[in-house]
Amino acid sequence: MNERTSLETIAGYLSERLRTALLRSVAMIGSEVTEVRLYLGQPLALIYPDRTAFLTANSLTASSSNTSAVKCTADDIRRTIDAVTHYSFHSHISEFRQGYFIVGNGIRAGISGIYNSDGIITEVTGICFRISRCVVGCAEEIAGLPESGGLLICGGVNSGKTTLLRDICRIIGKRRKVALIDERSEIAAASGGQVGNDVGVLTNVMSGCPRNIGIISAIRSLSPDYIICDEIADDSDTDAMLTGAGCGITFIATVHADSLESLKRRPFAEKLLSAGLFSHAVFLAGASQVGQIRSVEEL
Repeated sequence: MNERTSLETIAGYLSERLRTALLRSVAMIGSEVTEVRLYLGQPLALIYPDRTAFLTANSLTASSSNTSAVKCTADDIRRTIDAVTHYSFHSHISEFRQGYFIVGNGIRAGISGIYNSDGIITEVTGICFRISRCVVGCAEEIAGLPESGGLLICGGVNSGKTTLLRDICRIIGKRRKVALIDERSEIAAASGGQVGNDVGVLTNVMSGCPRNIGIISAIRSLSPDYIICDEIADDSDTDAMLTGAGCGITFIATVHADSLESLKRRPFAEKLLSAGLFSHAVFLAGASQVGQIRSVEEL
């Protein structure tokens, strides 16, 4: 998958007015864009690791106050949501509750807006299309670490954790049995029964299921050597991973933490570290240096 294809995928969900403007500027937008954001009443924004740009009818501008910037109307938002849901709100209640959709090519469309009393977004005011990017070879220098025990990939938002995780899954999945728990379908980009990204020939992909359920299912039915999952965050994940470790399975996972000290302050992470599930933690440099490793800590 390349960035042009990703932008074309996103454009296919936009209103005709926004789609036309975006496709005119594909070459100018370039390959480093990470998100395409729609805000009600504000210009369509393009997010890069080191800057933000705004779409005009024929180009880009660095200023949101530029009068030529293309602003998103309520009709643009409505038409985009209609396309994302295939004109069926009621068949996508779970997505309106969890706040995001998977729209293809591993692209996630996060939504914001007004919630009703049942915890469901019923009035969408913002949409964030987050681009999934494969960087083949970016995990080569850390691919040997899981041989000595579990591996945590740590970093802040947009630091490249998922990108690194995807590549280490590809490398290990060439030679060992792997179960990939891809809750948000961002890693393998599975759609219609097909896996869009190379995650290894010996990798079983479990897409769209909660991490804890996927982990337990993999333990029971797939006999993996490794279980790989993204963004562990709570005790349900911890309990499932402890069960897997008791069966001799090695885990590779990501977590939001920008230092060893902040990692240890997370109650669920401290529980896993105390149990000895991980031998190393990799810390990424941050959003301005996506995928760059700042340090490797032995745990």
